[in-house]
Amino acid sequence: MATAHGGAQPKERAVTFALIGLSAIVLVAIAAQLTLSSQFKAEIETWRRMVVAAQTTTPPDQSAIPEIMRAFALRNGATVGGPATVVSHQRDEMTTGPGRPFFVLEATQLSGTRDPGFVWEATATMALVVPFRVFDGYAGGKGRLNVRLAGAIPLVNAIGPDSDKGEMMRFLSELAWNPDAILNASTLKWRQIDERTVEVSSETAGGLAAVRQLFDATGDIVGIDADDRPYLLNGKTVPMRWVGRFRDYTQFGPYRVPVHGEVAWAFPEGEFVYFRGTIISFGRGE
Repeated sequence: MATAHGGAQPKERAVTFALIGLSAIVLVAIAAQLTLSSQFKAEIETWRRMVVAAQTTTPPDQSAIPEIMRAFALRNGATVGGPATVVSHQRDEMTTGPGRPFFVLEATQLSGTRDPGFVWEATATMALVVPFRVFDGYAGGKGRLNVRLAGAIPLVNAIGPDSDKGEMMRFLSELAWNPDAILNASTLKWRQIDERTVEVSSETAGGLAAVRQLFDATGDIVGIDADDRPYLLNGKTVPMRWVGRFRDYTQFGPYRVPVHGEVAWAFPEGEFVYFRGTIISFGRGE
């Protein structure tokens, strides 16, 4: 018995040391994850402050804005010299590719009304168990998309001129969700194409960002389209037609905005809807 007992002690010590080592690795991993996640949150907060700080320009000459756009903005709660930012809380759905399932995101977006800029921050769980955080934004003329597993491990980090143009196009596409920007963003350029179509554009480091606003017979924006939003295909960015739709306008305090929206890539083989958004609340920001 003594021999058997004595022989077991080294094995027990080995198991103990292994467990201690594993515990230490787990603790280090948790600490690293918390540190990286905290840094990511701080980075997002920095972009939010950039957006807020940039809202200092004066409103443009109102006669330069097409009447159908001005009427839309005024009818839906916008005011000249109104709030510098607006904030929406959203429950969104996204998919990573044609035929793949949608997953749900809880999101908050801060949007500037004078200087084009926004911060969209979302959290989600993919495949039921994989948590991740998404930051999509435009500030100071720069666009960025950053996706991190558990808020720590980078999965996507898109920056550069193509991102600058693409994120500005996102800002322009969401004017139905930001009516104050129609009246107060002085850098936007307008061109009325026909009685129900207005193009809005702005220069970026990646070239001219231009999006068409599509109106229904009642004067509501019900869609957007663009010819050349940057799309990553086989590791290379190519211009791709991009479309979107809005519906179910609803009152949120002084604002009337569409509750539902979706955007899609118009591939040659057919349309790919990759984002569906639902507005839960909407109002003045910081």
